[in-house]
Amino acid sequence: MSIIRTSLGQFLHSSRQSLLSSLGASKPVNIVIGNQSADIDSFASSIIYAYYSPDPSPVPFLSIPRADLALRPEILHLCSLFSISPSDLLFTDDPPIASLPVSGTTLTIVDHNRLESDIRSHFPDDSTVRAVIDHHDDEGFYLSASPRIIEKSGSCTSLIANHFKSSFPTEGPVRGDLARLTLAAVLIDTTNMTNKVTQHDERALKFLEVQIQKSASEDGGDAPEKWDRKAFFDGVWGAKNNVDKLPLRDLLRKDWKEWVEIVDETGEEQKVGIASIPRELNWLKERERGDGFIDGVKAWAEERELDVACIMTTTGRGGEFRRELLVWELTNRANGCISAFTEKAKEAGLGLGEWQNGSLDVGSERRAWTQADLTASRKQVAPLLRESVRAGVGKNLSQV
Repeated sequence: MSIIRTSLGQFLHSSRQSLLSSLGASKPVNIVIGNQSADIDSFASSIIYAYYSPDPSPVPFLSIPRADLALRPEILHLCSLFSISPSDLLFTDDPPIASLPVSGTTLTIVDHNRLESDIRSHFPDDSTVRAVIDHHDDEGFYLSASPRIIEKSGSCTSLIANHFKSSFPTEGPVRGDLARLTLAAVLIDTTNMTNKVTQHDERALKFLEVQIQKSASEDGGDAPEKWDRKAFFDGVWGAKNNVDKLPLRDLLRKDWKEWVEIVDETGEEQKVGIASIPRELNWLKERERGDGFIDGVKAWAEERELDVACIMTTTGRGGEFRRELLVWELTNRANGCISAFTEKAKEAGLGLGEWQNGSLDVGSERRAWTQADLTASRKQVAPLLRESVRAGVGKNLSQV
C-alpha cells in the first residue's frame, strides 16, 4: 500500500514532535541516521528512508551538531526549495544522542554501514541496528539487519528509492518533492549522471523523473517544460560549492570523515581523517598566504587528535574536472603510512602524480599529488588509506 504524506515539511515537523514526545515519556524510539559528513546523500537518504517506512516510521537524524548546518549551504538550499524548516531537523546534539534510551531504541543506518564511534559508545549492542542501506565497502557488521543492502552505486539514495519503489506516493504534490529531493543526491553524487553512474542510479533516475512529470501534470502544468534536470542540478551544485567565504577550519570540517583503526594485536589505535574540499590545493595555499594553509591543517589535525590527515580536492565539471590529494603523517607511530598508501594507490590505479614539483612535500611524512583517476572519490580512497595505516605499522615493526 502506498504511504501518503502531506508534505516533506509537515512530515519532518511531526517526526520531531513525535520524538520529543517519546523522550518526554521515556519511551524507546526508532531513528535513521546518515554518516558524519552529513552531505546531501546522507541528508536525503535519512529523510526518504524514514518517509517510505511504514508506521511506526523512524525519525531522521543528521550526524552533526546543529551549529554545523551553517556549513552546508546545499542543505539549506534544499530546505528552502521544499519548505522544510531547519528548526524541524534533528541533530546529534538536538536532542543529544545520549538522551535517547538505550533499551528498546532501534537504529537504521544509511550512507554508511558501521555506526560511528560516538554513537556506537552509546549504543554498544550491535542488535540495536535493525536496517542498513549503503553504497560503501562492506565492513561486515550487523549481519542480521533487515534490510541489509550494501551495493556499489553512485548515490545511496538510488538504492533506497529502488528498494521502496512500491511504497512511493501515487498522488499529491509531495510525490514530486520526494522525487526531486532524491534526485538532488543522485545528481550531485554522479555529477549529473556523468561520473560513477551504476545501473542502480539509472533505474532510480528513470523512475523518479517519471514521478516528477506525473506530479507536474497533476498540477495542471506542461511537465516537459516544468522539469529541467540541468537547471535543478546547477542550482544544487552552485549552493554546494558556495564556500569561498568559509574559514579554513570550516572548509576542513564541512565535509569531514574520520576513523579509528586498530593497528596491531595489542589493540593500539590510530586515528585517520579525510576532508573533501571543492577547491584546488593551490587556491587554498594562496588564499591562506605563507604557511597559513599548512598551519591551519596541522591545527585542525591536532584538534581532532589525528595520526594521519588527508585532504581530497575537487574542481571543475565535465572535461575540466580535477582531483588532488594530500596525505600527512602527523605522529611518529604513523610512519610508514604514506609509503604503504603509495603502493596501494599504484595497485588501485589512482594515477598519482607529483603536485607542483613537490612544493607541499616534506620528506616521507607529507606528500601531495594530482590524481589521474577522476572516478576515485573518498569512497574509494578512504579504504586504501585506512589499510595503509595498518600496513604502515607492520613496516615500522619490520624495520626495528
